[in-house]
Amino acid sequence: MVVATLSMVIFIGTVGMTLGAEQSLPVVKGKKIVASVNEELITLDQFNQELEMLHQKVPGEKKGGKGNPLDLLNRMINTRLIIQEARRMGLHELKEIRERVDVFARVTLRDDLIERQIKDIKPDEKEVEEVYKESIKEWKIKSILFEKEENAKKMDSEIKAGKNFDEVLKKFLADKLGKGSQEAEYLKGKDLLPPVAEAVSKMKVGTVSPIIPIKSGFVILKLEDIQFPDNPIAKEQVRLEVLRKKQKDAVIKFDKSLKKKYVKVNEGLLKSLDFESKEPGFDKLLKDKRVVAEIKGENPITVGEFADYMKQQLFHGVDRAIETKRLNKRKDKVLEEVLNKRVFRKEALRLGIDKTESYKNKVKEEENAVIFGAFVKKAVAPDIKLKEEEIKAYYDQHIKEYTYPEMMKINSLLFFKREDAEKALTSLRQGTDYQWLKANVEGQVDKGSKGIIDLDEKLLTTKDLPEDVQKAVSGAKSGDFRLFESPAKHFYVLFIQEVIPSRPQPYPEAREKIANKIYGEKITKALEEYADKIRAVSDVKVYLKD
Repeated sequence: MVVATLSMVIFIGTVGMTLGAEQSLPVVKGKKIVASVNEELITLDQFNQELEMLHQKVPGEKKGGKGNPLDLLNRMINTRLIIQEARRMGLHELKEIRERVDVFARVTLRDDLIERQIKDIKPDEKEVEEVYKESIKEWKIKSILFEKEENAKKMDSEIKAGKNFDEVLKKFLADKLGKGSQEAEYLKGKDLLPPVAEAVSKMKVGTVSPIIPIKSGFVILKLEDIQFPDNPIAKEQVRLEVLRKKQKDAVIKFDKSLKKKYVKVNEGLLKSLDFESKEPGFDKLLKDKRVVAEIKGENPITVGEFADYMKQQLFHGVDRAIETKRLNKRKDKVLEEVLNKRVFRKEALRLGIDKTESYKNKVKEEENAVIFGAFVKKAVAPDIKLKEEEIKAYYDQHIKEYTYPEMMKINSLLFFKREDAEKALTSLRQGTDYQWLKANVEGQVDKGSKGIIDLDEKLLTTKDLPEDVQKAVSGAKSGDFRLFESPAKHFYVLFIQEVIPSRPQPYPEAREKIANKIYGEKITKALEEYADKIRAVSDVKVYLKD
C-alpha cells in the first residue's frame, strides 16, 4: 500500500509505545482517538496497526524500542493532509482513479465472500498423514543401467534362475556390461524417472524388478528398504496443500450452488453460437441482444456482452483467435467465468458484505493509496530533478555500499579423526593430487551423513559461510588448503579452489539503484515540505502525549 509505504519511507528512527494508564484519550463511537486532521480522526487502533507494520518492515526492530511514538503519528498526520489536499484538487474524480478503485472494490467484495465460505474449513488430518507419508517416502535401491537390451535380458534370466542379485550385479559391473553401483542409496520419488518410480511403487522390500525400459536404456533394480524420515516442515507444507485443496473444492461447490440458485442458461443458444464463422461475424455478435443467460433479479447476459468479454481476454486479438480455432473451444469456460463474477457479487451484496466496516476500510485504504500515488505523480514528481554529478558523488561517498563481497569456491575432504585429516592435509600441501587422494584415502565420512556442512563446488560469499568456516579460510588464496573442525566433531580438509576478491561494483551497474535511492529521498523531502505548508493552515489536534 502506498499510504503505508509513506509512513515507512519518511519515518525516521525506531519507535515504540507504552501508553500509560494515566494518559486519557478522547473516545468517539467507542474508539480512542490519538489525533484529528481537519476533523478526520486517527484512532489508536489505526496508530497501532501502522506501528505493527513498521516493525514488520524493518527487520530486527523490537516492539517497544527507543524513540518517540509522536514521530510516527506526525507522519500519519502528514499522510492524511496530503490525501485531503489531493481530494481538494479533484484527483479522486479522475477516471483512471475511479476505475482502479472500482476494480479493487469488486475483487475485494468477492474475496471477502469467499473468505466467509472457507474460514472454518480445516484439513482432514487422516489425508494429511497419508499424503505426508507418501511425500517423505524413500526407497533404498541398488540398480544397474544397460545400454543394450540383450545384456539386461541376460541378467534378468540369471536372477530368475535363482542367482543372488548382488553377485550378479557385481559380475555385470565388473564386465562393464552395465553402469551402476554395488552400494544402495535412498531416493525419493521425485529423484526417480517416472517409469522407475512406477515400478518401485509396486514392489515389496527384497524383490527385484523386471526390466524397466527408459530413454537411455534398460534398468534392473532391487528394493532393499523403505523408510519415512521425519520432516516437520514438509508435514506443515502438506497440511497447507490439503487445506487449500479442500478450500478450493468448497468454493467450486459454492459457485455451483449459486448458479443453480440464480442462473438459467439458454443452452440451445449457447450451443448454436459460432464465434469463428464469417456469418454473421464476430463484430455483429458484439451487438447481439439475445439473452444467453438469465440471472434472477439482475440484468441478463446478452450474446453481445458475452462476446465482448471474450474479446477482452484475447491478447493477440480476435482475428488470430479465429485463425487458430480457439474461440468456440473457450466459450463454455468464458461463460462460467462471467457467471461466476456476477453471482458472487450478487450473493455478497445480498449478505451485506459491502456494508461491513472491514470491507469499507479496505476500499477506503486502497482509494487513499491510489490518490496519494496520483498526487505524487502530478504535484511532486514533475519538480524532482536528478543531476548526473550528484549520482556520481553519492557513489563515490558510499562506495562500500556498492561493493561485491569476497567469494570462494571450496571443496572438502571429511574425516572422523583429526590425525587422518592432518595426514591428508600434509599430503596435499606436498603436492598429492586432490582427486586421487579423495578417491583413495581411508577414514573419510560419508557426506550424506547428518550434520555435514555442504560446501563442495559452490561459489559462496565468504560472509555467508558458517562463522567457524570463515575463521578457517580467512586470508586464504586460490589453491590453499585449510583444516577445520566442525561443531559435530568432524574434521574437514578445505581445498580453496578459487577466491574472487571483494571489488567495487562499476558505476554504470550501480547507477540505477543509486538514482532510485536519491529520487526517493527527494520525493520524501518534498512531501514533508508540502505537508508542513498544508499543516500550517489546517486544524490539527494531537491527543497522544509523549
